[in-house]
Amino acid sequence: MTATPLEDIHLPREAIAKLAHVHVTDWIDNHKVEVGRDWWTSTLQKYGFEDTLVGETIHRADVFALAVQAAETPSAALTLLWNSLAWGSGRKRRNNKARIASVARDRESVAVQLQQAAWLSRTNPGAAYRLLYPNNRTAIRELGPAFFTKYLYFAGGGAANHPCCILDKNVALALRKTCGWRSLPTKNWIDTGYERYAALLARWARQQRLARFDVIERWLFEEGKRLQDERKRPA
Repeated sequence: MTATPLEDIHLPREAIAKLAHVHVTDWIDNHKVEVGRDWWTSTLQKYGFEDTLVGETIHRADVFALAVQAAETPSAALTLLWNSLAWGSGRKRRNNKARIASVARDRESVAVQLQQAAWLSRTNPGAAYRLLYPNNRTAIRELGPAFFTKYLYFAGGGAANHPCCILDKNVALALRKTCGWRSLPTKNWIDTGYERYAALLARWARQQRLARFDVIERWLFEEGKRLQDERKRPA
């Protein structure tokens, strides 16, 4: 399918109205998830890792606070990864055991790769994405785009203009169905698709005079969940 031109993809009026009055501290920094820390403690220890989760309940702001060190040391990059995965999963385990096992198989190399990705995420979303998804395949087994973009997002430390935002199935569904990005798949996005997503959020933020890119991502996520719920309702 031919790529949908960015100028044909629009933020709907209800999103613009919502985001004009959003309180960033509540909408972003205080966005919290309960993670079931006991599972993480036991599973990380099983594979020889220290439990470096920040708590049983993790806020976006908690994970932002880990970002500076993640770009400087491999061990801190792993800490950012575990907290990003836990926040993104909540009490659902998803494939996290397999992800931890995958990292454990080559921990030093993976940790260095994550450190490099954290550094690149601040200035070059395409390069950061390609590092973790070379030739459209996962560099770290079981760590696909829906979760490694969470890592790239948190690596920005909460900077308002951080170019990497989360792209998952809910965000993609909202972009397709509500915003008109017809060519965007709901998973396995190629690197140029992620670059276009980053450019689109930056353009929308500029057009609507929004202080941050990630408030748009949060709205897209909630809209995608609403669409998913609609699909599940009996006709």
